[in-house]
Amino acid sequence: MSENMTIENTPELLSFMQLWMMSGPMVLATVNEIAESNRAIDLPEIPGRDFAEELRSFHSSMAQITTRLL
Repeated sequence: MSENMTIENTPELLSFMQLWMMSGPMVLATVNEIAESNRAIDLPEIPGRDFAEELRSFHSSMAQITTRLL
């Protein structure tokens, strides 16, 4: 049986939690406002990055993570 992830044994989780503690509520409020507008989103080009795909990957990973919260 594997050990549960905690901020003590998983540096990535600690880093994410530190970022979320600083900016999470503001990011969540902004995302909620954008979602409520129901308008299509036209993202700017970012050289060397696919921002839309990064957001899709974030969505998928966050969905996985939230199912594992105790």
